[in-house]
Amino acid sequence: MKTTWDELMRYAPEQEIPLPPMQDGEGARILSKTMGKIKETKQKPARPVRTVLIAAAIAALLCGSAFAAHSFGWFDRLFGEKAALVKDHVTSYDEKTSTELTQPAYTEEEQAMIAEGTMQVPDTADLADTGVSATTENFVFTLQSMLVSKDSVLAVMRVDARTDKAAATLAALPEASDNEKEMARMLQVHVRNNIDFRGDHSLEWKLGGMGMHIIQVEGRTAYMVLTNNGGEIEPGDRLLFQAWYQDKTVDLFEIPVPDQLVQELVIKLDESEYEEQHNCWQTATITPISFQLEGRYGRNWSVPETNSAVSITLKDGTSFELASKENGYAYSDYGTYGSMSSSGIGMPEEDRTKKTWLFSQLIDLDELASITVCGVTYPILQQKQRKAT
Repeated sequence: MKTTWDELMRYAPEQEIPLPPMQDGEGARILSKTMGKIKETKQKPARPVRTVLIAAAIAALLCGSAFAAHSFGWFDRLFGEKAALVKDHVTSYDEKTSTELTQPAYTEEEQAMIAEGTMQVPDTADLADTGVSATTENFVFTLQSMLVSKDSVLAVMRVDARTDKAAATLAALPEASDNEKEMARMLQVHVRNNIDFRGDHSLEWKLGGMGMHIIQVEGRTAYMVLTNNGGEIEPGDRLLFQAWYQDKTVDLFEIPVPDQLVQELVIKLDESEYEEQHNCWQTATITPISFQLEGRYGRNWSVPETNSAVSITLKDGTSFELASKENGYAYSDYGTYGSMSSSGIGMPEEDRTKKTWLFSQLIDLDELASITVCGVTYPILQQKQRKAT
């Protein structure tokens, strides 16, 4: 089978990837063994052969580090130098990754209802033997890397089209509006905490808002960022990946929550400032990837929500707003300060509410100067943050 260089390179992001240094003597050992192959030849090799062998030696030096960095490379590409803030917490997945890959299970009672046709459930994809991958009639879905905090998920997924129609769908996704995607029943992929409700709707608090953002489409392959913000994610939970295409929902796979990003800054807010508003905010929690307000309902909770304006100021003077009704839900592009998505949920019967934003650029908590919530500013000079040990 003939494979072109372009076909090989489509598996790697178009960017420079910093490589860690080789261990002592490792480079010399590889070069020595390669050049030894040249010496074993009875005749002096032609220059092209020698050049290829030397190039192979160099490739051997780079290959391990480059492909190890591949999955994290997408975070590097999206967030630039700020990606270093979360590098140690990004989990990479490849063919050699060992993880418990499963699909949702049902009780005997539920299985009987499914067989009777009284309970509808999604179809299931075919799981791959290696890596974190699943195949449907039209696509192959492969998880490449993921970053998880207690309230948010950023997952990079590769999607390969198996049919011409599926390939056309991938090509159309970047420019299609939400309405066009819905009308054409285009592909949607989501990730969420796989909650077993068992009739307890209070657990919806843990679901969060789901989103899909296309990074790149090349030929029959697309790379996308799947987001979930505002859920509650704990060690031991399982994350469920689902796809929807042409009115059909498919369970792709579920995996255990990996090691989480636990660095956060919690700020107590002045409740008296919000008592007469829709939401009476009590705390603000900031992580490098998200901002969350939590509280209860104010005295005017029955009127439409209007008090979720948030701005953040850094020590270097940079100030930016998060998307809200007050600014027309102005979302920002990857790598720029702002928010890429947001979600909110309220439970009047329990008198609690929250709103969560996913940053479009990662934030160094040590660089925060202040936050402003609905016109009230809170300096962060004396705040203490909890970090992973």
